[in-house]
Amino acid sequence: MIPTIPLIPGRLMALLLIAAMSLPALSVRGSSDIPAPTDDEIQENVLEALQQKMIGAIGEKSALEKVKNRRMISSVSIVDAGIEAKNLGFVSADGVMSESLSIEGYGDFRQGVHGGVVWTSDPINGPAILSGPMKDQILRSAHLFPALHLQEDYVSAVLSGEESINDVECDIYLLKSKTDTEEKYWVSKADHRTIQVSLIADSPMGKIPMKIQLGDFKKVDEIWYPHTMVIEQGIQTMDLQVSQIQHDVEPEETELVAPKSVQQLIERKKDSKKESGAEKEEYRALEAAGTRSRVQLVEHSWSSTVGRAQLVEHSWSSTVGAR
Repeated sequence: MIPTIPLIPGRLMALLLIAAMSLPALSVRGSSDIPAPTDDEIQENVLEALQQKMIGAIGEKSALEKVKNRRMISSVSIVDAGIEAKNLGFVSADGVMSESLSIEGYGDFRQGVHGGVVWTSDPINGPAILSGPMKDQILRSAHLFPALHLQEDYVSAVLSGEESINDVECDIYLLKSKTDTEEKYWVSKADHRTIQVSLIADSPMGKIPMKIQLGDFKKVDEIWYPHTMVIEQGIQTMDLQVSQIQHDVEPEETELVAPKSVQQLIERKKDSKKESGAEKEEYRALEAAGTRSRVQLVEHSWSSTVGRAQLVEHSWSSTVGAR
């Protein structure tokens, strides 16, 4: 009997795979299920030292800073579910990012960052503008080499132990981001490459536990990248193989500009905000008018009360005089 493998919803799987694609540059963000270290554990903040190690594991800092953009092509397979996918990713030094994941049987899933707007678009759910934790983790992955921005994105890194992963001796670090989330990294003692990451990724379905192992490191233009990833999510395992990495390419229009459907959604949201702003102005005007009316009503009531008081006083005086 063949066991039934529950499929990940198309959009969610696309988001998870796209997030995992950013791992070669140390950029996936999420909240880890790893508890905070106790007082008995090492508490020294080694973030700055860890950043220098991770930069050195990728390449010379000066070489990283010269790269203007990167295009990466990969294939993804989920053997148990019979799913095959192709990933095409583009990211530039100025924060533009475009990812396309073509999943056989589902269609083309896309997401990107253009002009500070984080968006997704797929054949199941259509276009969407992201906000909150999902927007935050994608914005951070829009760094061309996030290791260069480690101290901008994190507040601390704590050495919490050591473990061997696939015969590679690793130090284990707990990293805490500026949005108060935690991740667990296994970093090679020998060359300081990231070998494994454990985290909880934010997704449209909620928080998803993930573990990613990286391997087959190869140098591309003097910069080291892992070319294989094994991504564990629940009972499913995804295998990712990087087939091509290019630096300083001539960007295509689809990489530099969001899809038309996303642009239309952005315009609608802008119009909605304008209308909302106009409604607020109208409400404030009505409220102010109402306040003025209430003030006038109080003034009228006060005048009437004074008038009645004067009338009573006049009547009382007349009565006394008559007596």
